[in-house]
Amino acid sequence: MNLVLVLGICIIATMVSVLLKGYGGEYSLIISLLASAIILIMLITSVYDNLLDIRNAVSKYSASSFFLLALKSLGICVITGFVADSCRQAGQISLASKAELAGRCAIFILSVPLLSELIDTAYGFIK
Repeated sequence: MNLVLVLGICIIATMVSVLLKGYGGEYSLIISLLASAIILIMLITSVYDNLLDIRNAVSKYSASSFFLLALKSLGICVITGFVADSCRQAGQISLASKAELAGRCAIFILSVPLLSELIDTAYGFIK
C-alpha cells in the first residue's frame, strides 16, 4: 500500500469537494464517495494477500474457524463503517445509525455458532 498515494487522494478529493460545494452539494458528495470507494478498494487489495497468508498459516491448526469468524467480522466492520460514514457525510444521520445497527446484528448472527459451541463446552464441563 502506498500511504502517500492514499493521503494524496484524500487531500485532492477534499480540495475538489470544498470547491464544488459552492456550486452544488451533490457534486461534493459524489467526489467524496468516489474518493472513498477508490481508497477502500486500494486498501482491500493491499491487505488481501497478507490475509491469505495468515489464513493459510492458521488453517494448519484447529482454530481456523475462529480466525475465519474474526476475518468476516472485520470485513463487516469495515464495510459498515464505510457505509455509515458515507451516510453521515450526506447528512443522513438516521440512516448511518441503521447501517451501524445492521452491522452489529450481522456480527451477532455470525457469532451465534461460536456462542453455541461455547455453551456446549461449558455444559460438558458441568455435566
